Amino acid sequence: MRLRKLLLLIPLLLLIGCQPIERQAYNTVVASKAFLDSVKVAHPECPAATITLCSVLTRATAAKDVLIDAGEGYCNVAQFDASDTTPCNPPAKGTPAYQQVFDRLQSAMSIYKLTESDLKGAIQ
Repeated sequence: MRLRKLLLLIPLLLLIGCQPIERQAYNTVVASKAFLDSVKVAHPECPAATITLCSVLTRATAAKDVLIDAGEGYCNVAQFDASDTTPCNPPAKGTPAYQQVFDRLQSAMSIYKLTESDLKGAIQ
């Protein structure tokens, strides 16, 4: 039951699309940590087991970590996931540096969402 509630909460957090990309990424990281932790608790056989679920869980965890790294690069901070009040200092919009870190962050969010979807499918 708890997992179902969590699975319903994550899409709601992701639907908040009018926020700056760094806020969307932060919300995705927070939700992903809660979701992945709940899956890890529900499946203590992972990561030692070689079943599909454990493999997908490992990929989703790695995608979350890549998202954190991309957020740190975008915001130019050491711990992007530390707090929702961490200042974000991206490069100036319109510069090549800005576009590069923006594209990385957007790509990392898309990749995490795909792996999260795969994990949800493996759970069922």
